[in-house]
Amino acid sequence: MLIVEIILSGAFATAIMDLCAGVLAKRKVIHPFITQNELGRWFLYLFRMKFFHRNIASTPSLKNEKFWCFISHYLIGMVLTGIYFYLELKLPGIKNQFWAPVVYGFATVIFPWFWLLPSINLGFLAAKSKQQSKIIRTNMLNHTIFGFGISLWIMLLQPMIF
Repeated sequence: MLIVEIILSGAFATAIMDLCAGVLAKRKVIHPFITQNELGRWFLYLFRMKFFHRNIASTPSLKNEKFWCFISHYLIGMVLTGIYFYLELKLPGIKNQFWAPVVYGFATVIFPWFWLLPSINLGFLAAKSKQQSKIIRTNMLNHTIFGFGISLWIMLLQPMIF
């Protein structure tokens, strides 16, 4: 039962993040710094043991990049949500607290800042980019919204479904 909940809640939180990102990008609040194809390419190259790219846009493309972007993005959301539920088991004081998943979501911003961005040659915290502040803001908003999605699941959907 917990695995099913992790899959559903992770997909839900990721979908909330994606929907909000679409709206925020259209309103120029966030700055998409990597395309879906490039993100899928980055993910696929991990399996080829290529962890760093001079320029992900000029790295040779691979088959089904958008598909793998979607799969990897939602799998990562499920794994991160699973980690949150594990934290709830170990730290019962955060269970059923609206703020805890939001703070957790914000904390997951360490992954793009210290893994994705350096691996696509933008540096830690996008230090090599002329758009650094926009990229940092984008990451912070997206990951906080992801945490908000987990919170929505826990407060609204979890009681109805499980």
